[in-house]
Amino acid sequence: MSCLLAATSHASSTLVISGVEGELADNIRLLVDKPPSPDQTRAFRRYIDSLPEQAIKAISAYGYYSATADVIVSEVAAPKPEEESESILGRVGRTLTGGERETSAEQNADAAEQPATTITQITLQVTPNSPVTIRTLNLEITGLEDNNADFVEVATDVRAQLAKGKVFVSSDYESSKSAIQSVAQDLGYFDFEYTQASVRVSRRDGFADISLTADVGKRFNFGEIAFKQSSFSQEFMNRWVPFAQGDPFQADLIGELTQNLQGSGYFSSVRVRPLIDPRYEQTVPISVELTRRELNQVAVGIGYSSDTKLRTKLTWAMPLLNRQGHSTEFGVSLSKDTQSASFAYRIPRSKDPLFNYWGIEYGLKNETLVIDSFLSTLNLQRVRRTPRDWAESLFIRWERETFDAGGIERTTDLVLPGFSYSRSRSKGEPFATWGQSVSFQLMGGSERLLSSIDIIKGLGRFRYLRAVSNKNTLIATLQFGAIQSNDYNRVPITQRFFAGGDNTIRGFAFRDISPRNPEGIAVGGRYIEVLNLEYNYRFRDRWSFALFTDAGRAFNNFDTPYSIGAGFGIRWQSPVGPFRVDIATPISDDDGNDIRIHLSLGPDL
Repeated sequence: MSCLLAATSHASSTLVISGVEGELADNIRLLVDKPPSPDQTRAFRRYIDSLPEQAIKAISAYGYYSATADVIVSEVAAPKPEEESESILGRVGRTLTGGERETSAEQNADAAEQPATTITQITLQVTPNSPVTIRTLNLEITGLEDNNADFVEVATDVRAQLAKGKVFVSSDYESSKSAIQSVAQDLGYFDFEYTQASVRVSRRDGFADISLTADVGKRFNFGEIAFKQSSFSQEFMNRWVPFAQGDPFQADLIGELTQNLQGSGYFSSVRVRPLIDPRYEQTVPISVELTRRELNQVAVGIGYSSDTKLRTKLTWAMPLLNRQGHSTEFGVSLSKDTQSASFAYRIPRSKDPLFNYWGIEYGLKNETLVIDSFLSTLNLQRVRRTPRDWAESLFIRWERETFDAGGIERTTDLVLPGFSYSRSRSKGEPFATWGQSVSFQLMGGSERLLSSIDIIKGLGRFRYLRAVSNKNTLIATLQFGAIQSNDYNRVPITQRFFAGGDNTIRGFAFRDISPRNPEGIAVGGRYIEVLNLEYNYRFRDRWSFALFTDAGRAFNNFDTPYSIGAGFGIRWQSPVGPFRVDIATPISDDDGNDIRIHLSLGPDL
């Protein structure tokens, strides 16, 4: 056993790199092979002879073209194998019995008397010397019909990456060439070619002169768009296309068309292919292969919360009623204190039907959670996306609500024309590094226009997210709403403002913060003010820890004190947005010290 271990040790070798470190040493290790055994005489000699050349080649990729390398081969003491031998011999001894175990012990003693083993150490001594730096960059792109912003941007980036005085790194040069060509391909310059792409390196003087000259050629245009489906009319399908036949080709418009069709709700699979072929000369036909979703989609949900107890929800959607893309959805929701039913019908219109449509909605809701209320609603709206990416809704809503807010049953009819605007923008995936969302709504009714009372109501919300580092994020939200009416007692309960719960002030029960009637029942307020501040720390992959404080009030009088809650939570970044678990408690005066758990799911913005 001891002889075998000694032979193995003598036949081993190791490589040591000196003179360089960091990425230079790492690149050498990546390029060279593991050293062979010294017993393999020819292979070992070839390995030693090739090492200097391989080392110089490895670091020349980082601009060190004048490097030198030497190899020193020596015998050095090997790590002592006592522990390993003891472990092996011990395992052998445990399989023997009696005298066999004693023989094994004698062999172990003999092995301990053997002379210290050695290994062959190959020392690669590298002297990098001074790197080659960039002296000149000649970058020219010809054939462009106008001052294209995309080419201007990539050219600016290339000039920064290959700036005068920087160390010449061949990978930077190659990536710059690829970046320019990639922009050309994305913009439809499929005949793009480099008429000159060269680097002249002077090792003696230590500089590099780079010349990049390209001719973009003629730009290709979009050709005919062929939809492979039979469910919709051609006119309707053309509404989803963000370009027209004959427009200059842009790859990002292909991506936008794909996203439009995937988000439409009509298709289970979408495949959009540009057909680039000499047969079509300088046009690019577009092939769109679609698989229709099921005509009927039924979903059942079950949930529980401390406020509503057990609740169920059933939805039945028919995303395709006809070849013009009309769709409808029915919904029923049941819980101990709330029952509701809804119907919605959508009629796509104009371009981009996902964001431009007519909507008709009707709903019934019966609630006995705090105040008895029965609500009927009918809503007609026109939705569109503005040129600045605002979601605009112009609507007229009819409501009839019967409610009891203080021992007197009232019925109020409202006809409410109004509008709403919302927009959400963010950067960073899957964790946003910056984002903001804005929404506001204004509506009003008059006794002269079939309403029981004069009323005007406005509500605005602003949310801001900012990552201050890779793991630290701040989120702030501000909400404000107001109601003015000539008879506030007849303002329906569902139109009044309440606070409390995971969407407003955590640490308080849902709709617990508001003015109260003489019986102590929350009846809603004329105004609402809420401010949320939150700090998130990402401690592992998709997991974050949160600290937060919320302050606000739903009130009638401006001297009403604020209710404040604070706590901590955990976030998990799911495919549909963060899943949040928050533990919060009131910290304002006279609000008690109850601890509440809030669960929520959805995007931060």
